[in-house]
Amino acid sequence: MEQDALSFAGKTVIVTGGNGGIGQGIVEVFSERDANVVIADVGTALEPPKLLGKGRTIDIRTDITDRASVDAMVAQAMAAFGRIDVLINNAGRGEGMARLPDVTQQMIDWMVKLNITGTVNCTQAVAAEMVKAGRGSIVNITSAAALSGMAGRNDPIYAGAKGFLHSFTKALAADLGPQGIRVNSVAPGWIVPERSEATSTGSFWNTMPIMGKPDEANAAWEAAQQSGHGGAPTNPGDLPPIRKLGRPRDIAYACLYFASDAAAYATGQLLSIGGGGYMPS
Repeated sequence: MEQDALSFAGKTVIVTGGNGGIGQGIVEVFSERDANVVIADVGTALEPPKLLGKGRTIDIRTDITDRASVDAMVAQAMAAFGRIDVLINNAGRGEGMARLPDVTQQMIDWMVKLNITGTVNCTQAVAAEMVKAGRGSIVNITSAAALSGMAGRNDPIYAGAKGFLHSFTKALAADLGPQGIRVNSVAPGWIVPERSEATSTGSFWNTMPIMGKPDEANAAWEAAQQSGHGGAPTNPGDLPPIRKLGRPRDIAYACLYFASDAAAYATGQLLSIGGGGYMPS
């Protein structure tokens, strides 16, 4: 591998949902590698991400379900940096606990619009610039809920929407590959930010009381370890082989690989990052 394969100096990375828990981890990791980062998020961060690299970061209020808002964000990114090299489609959310008998049409419409239409909006707008440049990398953040019936059983519409992204990834990889654009996906398992402050105003950690707060999840995990039970705080029956809580940076490093020159020959691929809890064949 070339020495600079993981450097993003002079490159521009757009991270949708960049102020959320996972989003902040992605923004930090790319910033540390000197990327210019565009945070495209409808919500603001409760605690700004730590930006340590030499690149610039701009935070643009963006509603990914509104194509005009997405187009305006892309135009602003191009005006600021003159190029877009990477798109991380991270924005998305479910209801948390919305089993099929309890799902309303309003819930269905909202989840489809956010997770599917929003991702398509961003991909279409950014891919147009990448096609002109003849290069680019797109990483879709999906979910373990789309890989495992047990993981998705409590929120099946969300699981199905994320399943769409798996097929979308492969179809786009085949379609856009000849134009120099790679498309891959990362499926997170249970990921908990280190602090409750490291989430956005729109994060499910702040809008879905049933999920609790990161500080509560971290405390429950520590208590379980000290008691010797070793169980995850929310799903003790789903404890993965790697006995640790997943962190935003675990997802960020997978995105970094796919976006980098180190993965120059990888497209249409899926990485399941969940401690081995879900091992796709």
